[in-house]
Amino acid sequence: MSVHSTMPPRSSHRIAAAFEQYVSGRRAGAEGTVFFLESAAHLDEVRRIALPGDAVIAPTTIAPDDADDRVTAVAYDGAWREPGDEMTLDGRHTFELQDYLAAPFISIVGLTVVRHGSAAGIAAFFSDADSARSSGAFVDQLLSSAVLLDSRASLAGGAASELTRVHVTAEGEYRDGPDGLLLGRAGDSRADIEAAALTGAGPGRSFARIIGDGDLGSALDARPWFARYVAALELLRQWDRREAPTKISGFGGHLVTALDHDGPAITSADAPFLIADQDGDHVLVERATRRRFRLGLDAARAAECLIATGDEAAASRLLGAEIGRREGEVEGVVREIRARFAVAGIDLASFARSPR
Repeated sequence: MSVHSTMPPRSSHRIAAAFEQYVSGRRAGAEGTVFFLESAAHLDEVRRIALPGDAVIAPTTIAPDDADDRVTAVAYDGAWREPGDEMTLDGRHTFELQDYLAAPFISIVGLTVVRHGSAAGIAAFFSDADSARSSGAFVDQLLSSAVLLDSRASLAGGAASELTRVHVTAEGEYRDGPDGLLLGRAGDSRADIEAAALTGAGPGRSFARIIGDGDLGSALDARPWFARYVAALELLRQWDRREAPTKISGFGGHLVTALDHDGPAITSADAPFLIADQDGDHVLVERATRRRFRLGLDAARAAECLIATGDEAAASRLLGAEIGRREGEVEGVVREIRARFAVAGIDLASFARSPR
């Protein structure tokens, strides 16, 4: 493996993507696994098992050698173990590490990684999600584009079964993230580490050090909408704060009020979001590409009915009941909205858990 003390400019995106993959647990650019080392003491063991496409982030600068140079290698300065620690990645970007329990009380002044760190931190995250679901109020710090939430893929339903990251502790433990499952120890083979990751696959793998898999599973089962909450955080992080939405449907109520009670729930993290902007208009945001479509209130309600039910007839019944019209009087609106978005490559009826 070849490590260069000065990376060429074209590598900047690859380095950022590797760090994002390490933090989130979601594949974000690195073809292979991202290894993050708390200590350079275990660098030789990691170099031995690193493969082309992997990335290694270590607290040291290593001279180039004659080994495979297709491994992205990044040096950092500083410490990265306890809340308040800071490190500078590749001599360019400085990150601060913070604990989730402290997140609502800190000022975000630069790039910050928020780590759950304990069962209490996980519980606080679920509690904040419940609050956002009922009131529409999100923890403001989590909406900053400078904040990265540790292991969010596991809580958003996007955790990979394969090995996307390995956190190497100062003691030589290999874990799936700092709070994750023990995958092995320095000196273990790559095959053994990958087998452990596959055996322990699931949302709990990233948090096995701090909370039981059953407890985490129960909390997620009680919140089938939780992945959508994490997706909403990600969406709002990328929104221009000067144009911050006043409301995002599904959090603090829906445009279609029946969905607040016994109507079909929108739980898919991939489903479009309906947002009220500061001008009082409604915007449908398509998750995959971030495309935005401005809609009138009735059109926005029709879109939400289609997303929730997955069926034109059911959507027409729901919309009619919402606005006090007969089903036959609103069928045309529902059909028109579905056709309009189909032209844009979006099937609004494809996101329901099952047609209703």
